Amino acid sequence: MYSDTLWQRMARAVGGVKNLSFFTLIAIYTLLGGVQILFKVRLLPTTVYVYLYLITLIIYFAVLPLYWNRRLTSYYWNRTKKFRPSYFGIGFILFLILLALIGPFFTQDPTAHVLKDKGLPPVGLSVEQSTFDLAKGKFVTVDTPGTWKHPLGTDNDGADMLAMLVSGARISLQVGLLATGIAIFIGSVIGVFSAYIGGWVDNVLMRIVDIMLTFPFFLLLVFIVYIYGANLWIIIFVIGFTGWPGTARLVRSEALSLRTRDYILASKSLGASDARIVFRHLIPNVISLIIVISTLSIPGIIIAEAGLSFIGLGDPNKSSWGRILNSGQNSLETAWWVAVEPGVMLFLTVLAFNFLGDGLRDAFDPRSEA
Repeated sequence: MYSDTLWQRMARAVGGVKNLSFFTLIAIYTLLGGVQILFKVRLLPTTVYVYLYLITLIIYFAVLPLYWNRRLTSYYWNRTKKFRPSYFGIGFILFLILLALIGPFFTQDPTAHVLKDKGLPPVGLSVEQSTFDLAKGKFVTVDTPGTWKHPLGTDNDGADMLAMLVSGARISLQVGLLATGIAIFIGSVIGVFSAYIGGWVDNVLMRIVDIMLTFPFFLLLVFIVYIYGANLWIIIFVIGFTGWPGTARLVRSEALSLRTRDYILASKSLGASDARIVFRHLIPNVISLIIVISTLSIPGIIIAEAGLSFIGLGDPNKSSWGRILNSGQNSLETAWWVAVEPGVMLFLTVLAFNFLGDGLRDAFDPRSEA
């Protein structure tokens, strides 16, 4: 009986059973990670913990609210559809996710180099290549067509372009989603608590945000990656832990306006705890802003990772789109597709997320046309 009462009190303190179960799962993940670090036992790969945190956040603060409020979800979906380009955004993002998930099962090894197949154009095209003819003892020019063995062609080392583009899609989504998740979580927590607590805490946190915003983000990212090494997970964590100030400022502004609303003041007068007010009223009412910020932040992070790879600071063991662009910049006249194909994928990916973000922004903005 006492345990039931304790559970109910804990749930009431954090704003309900949903929030309590969320914090319980987070505590379990953290405990398992701590045990793994302290006792040097391998319970789960380190990357799994990152995915568990991200998936739990998405389920509790995106999927479940959408499911429980199906009428409101339908209303926002109908408003999102009014922005026609969002159809392209949703369709291309779903295509990209499917490509990243099942593409590796149907493509070749992106790291395999077949020198006899180097420089092959995409199917339907042909290029002139200079080869050495042993019979004639001199170089001759031959017309080399594309083959279905390599439908999108190969690079100058004989690597399959389709396989590398699929690998790049996985890396771009991985970096975009995980780094955005980390940055959005930190920025949202700091923004909400800074606005709610106020006083010297708000001043200190906002001065930290101002200091971080004075540094050029990309140069700071290059500097940190240069020091700690070009590893994909280092890049993800660096982007995540340096990309939250803008989110914190936007969320704080929204939370400041919510803090003075009548239902917040009524909850305080009825004796609701600070934790209950934050998790029951403030956070649910800034979720729409957080969703829009997340959607519009992902393309910037994908571009940042591609930029690092392009200048040689990306993970050398991963075939990211930026790295493919780097390898193709010196062969634009002879093998233009090596640079054009990843460039097109980057362009369409950024465009798709921006279109979806614009549609969501119009849907959640009460000032937009109904």
